[in-house]
Amino acid sequence: MGVRLAPVPEDEEADEPVAACNWDSLLAFLDCATQWRVGVGFGAMVWVGLDYTACDVVLRRRGYPDPDRVFADLRVMEDAALAILNSGDD
Repeated sequence: MGVRLAPVPEDEEADEPVAACNWDSLLAFLDCATQWRVGVGFGAMVWVGLDYTACDVVLRRRGYPDPDRVFADLRVMEDAALAILNSGDD
């Protein structure tokens, strides 16, 4: 996706801070950006969700320290993203 981010130190404020405890989860979500599954038919595209098998490979290969927690966070972000991606708003 070409997004470059840096964690915000806990003693600083930012417009949209990422808490240090969520940093790995955010990076993992961005690392899995190419792992979305979509369905196409009748002139429409439906975002189905992340390919969990591929995401598991990403988490293991990138060496996230707590992959179970990060995966749980990925699922929360996936759910929020699906609501937006499938909303039909352009």
